[in-house]
Amino acid sequence: MMRHWKDKWLVQRILSGDKAAGEQFVIEHYEAIFRFLRNLTGSKEDAEDLTQQTFLRAWEALPNFRGDSSLSTWLHSIAYREYTHWLRSRREFVPLDEIVDMPDEQANQNLEAVLLRWAIYRLAPEHREVFVLHYLQGFSVSEIAKIIGIPAGTVKSRLFFARQKLRELLSDIIPEPVKALGKNYQEVLKMAVRIAEVTVTPSPLRPGSSAHAKCRVEADAPVRRVYALLPDGSTVTFRKVSETEFELSEQVPWDAPSGTYPVTLVAETETGERATLATSITIA
Repeated sequence: MMRHWKDKWLVQRILSGDKAAGEQFVIEHYEAIFRFLRNLTGSKEDAEDLTQQTFLRAWEALPNFRGDSSLSTWLHSIAYREYTHWLRSRREFVPLDEIVDMPDEQANQNLEAVLLRWAIYRLAPEHREVFVLHYLQGFSVSEIAKIIGIPAGTVKSRLFFARQKLRELLSDIIPEPVKALGKNYQEVLKMAVRIAEVTVTPSPLRPGSSAHAKCRVEADAPVRRVYALLPDGSTVTFRKVSETEFELSEQVPWDAPSGTYPVTLVAETETGERATLATSITIA
């Protein structure tokens, strides 16, 4: 919220004719917008043209900036629209040799970076867009949804297929690309699944009472199952409420001794990826 307040204040200064505020606006965001468009187009010249066009459009639209999202998100939305206009005007993708031959930026890059950049440009535009925004620009799924104007679930789906396609492309060049590309890129290529939040009520639990647990799972692929490994070695399965929300209701045994016990939550996706989270429950 503080960031949005600062953004609105900067826009107000620009609209009041403050030249220094206008310069600050461009300096703070130019490099990120240019990098975003360069990664999408594969062309330094096209990215420069589109970046200039983006800032011209933004300047015209500043009176309409409401501060619902950050200036960065707002600018990326404009840049994305300019990119889609540019893409529709082209009949084919940038040639592979043009993409790989980037001496000004890649002379000091290692083979890992070159290979990944090559693979990124082989993705379908809708998959490349979300991949670049998430992994190279650092936007969250919800922010990408605002920038592109699609549901968050669609963003996750496109990220999943982008990562899947990258592995396929790189597998044609090098064996076991996830391992071969090293630590810098392993997390990008691995399927992501994470148990993001867990709540258990009431706390502490009491013998004979009903225990209610909820958890939220974030994953690139559909979640197949979420379950808990209990201290006695047994398992209990959560009920799926939505694509990301799961819940469980169980009665605490009457003879359950008081104490704090370790519990491990496990989430499995349809593609075989697994995430675990160690937590605990307390019985009074």
